[in-house]
Amino acid sequence: MIPQPSTPPVDAGLPALSLLLGREAKPILEAGLDEKLTDVIARQVRYRPGTYVTASYSARNSKGAPLTVCAHAGKRLPDLAPIVSDGDSEIAVWRFPHDPSLPGLIHASRAELLAPMLAKVGIDEPITAIDVRSYRPRRRAVVEVSTRRHRLFLKVVRPVRVADLQSVHKVAAEFLRVPRSLGWSPDLGLAILEALPGISLRQSLDSGISQLPTSQNLTSILDDLPHVPTTSPGLVERVHAHRLLLDVLAPGESTRIARIVDDIARASTEPVVAAHNDFHAAQVMVSGRSIVGLVDIDTLGSGHRADDYAMLLGHLYTSAMTSGNTTFASYGARLMSGFESQVDRTSLRLRTAAAIVGFSTAPFRSQQVDWPVAISKRLDAAESWLDSSAAA
Repeated sequence: MIPQPSTPPVDAGLPALSLLLGREAKPILEAGLDEKLTDVIARQVRYRPGTYVTASYSARNSKGAPLTVCAHAGKRLPDLAPIVSDGDSEIAVWRFPHDPSLPGLIHASRAELLAPMLAKVGIDEPITAIDVRSYRPRRRAVVEVSTRRHRLFLKVVRPVRVADLQSVHKVAAEFLRVPRSLGWSPDLGLAILEALPGISLRQSLDSGISQLPTSQNLTSILDDLPHVPTTSPGLVERVHAHRLLLDVLAPGESTRIARIVDDIARASTEPVVAAHNDFHAAQVMVSGRSIVGLVDIDTLGSGHRADDYAMLLGHLYTSAMTSGNTTFASYGARLMSGFESQVDRTSLRLRTAAAIVGFSTAPFRSQQVDWPVAISKRLDAAESWLDSSAAA
């Protein structure tokens, strides 16, 4: 039986939401896979109210072997996956790595399929390790692969997106240090990227390393970003979508959420520049105080410098809340003073509040036991940033 961390939210337009986050999930998954499961626990949820829900679960099969199982209900039901129906909802079920939207995932996670692909790009030596670093069902995966002399990262996306991913890496490599693409498969949606040296800024903070990039260092790397002809909604624009989700997850907070969103809308218009658009400590590779490159540049395009700063600050302060590591907040305070000399102070703080509103849904997405409480605490943090903007 799935542990019930909190009562699943109710969505009248998507009744499968309650099914996939409640006790009914286990028999649904068993029916889709045609096998018995134990220790079924929801680990990740992507949900758009009234539209779709995708969930992944850790579980064990009848032999006790661990596995990851996924389910999707709502619009854009995938092909090539078993469908379970209760008469009202149709739910697609699959076992990792057989993701119906990511055909390259099987090749990326199995040495016997991956070795011939690596040989074609000049890496003709035994694979010593394969480690799935992240997996978002139906969207993307990152797999770390090691050989005796190489360390690689395979990015797996929907095939329709891999050409854009390859193009961004090719363009960015002419301006700054990013993972070099060794090759890609348009049919599988898979790109083979070399690892950068160093460790992530997030790892440096976790380790208590005192020599960290300054605000000037971080600004310089953003100055080097090339102009890529894509545009993504900014933090202020995205906060309205977060509100729709939060109103379902925390209906008792709807008045406060509306007030927060209205306050964020006061942010001034910022110049459009080349932007990372998902700039945070896990994306910046460092060696001491020096920045050696950027990773996860899929979101590169037009945006706002204030949003890149705010995303980094929001990530740092949210990490401080969740980890109890005060280094994140103290480092954020040092960066803030430098960032405020580059962009409007009030706008930066309002946009940081917007970033934290975006991060406030993460406890639900990861199905933390106390996710309603965690959401409320993050809304408290967003309000604190709004208060500080008023005093700016």
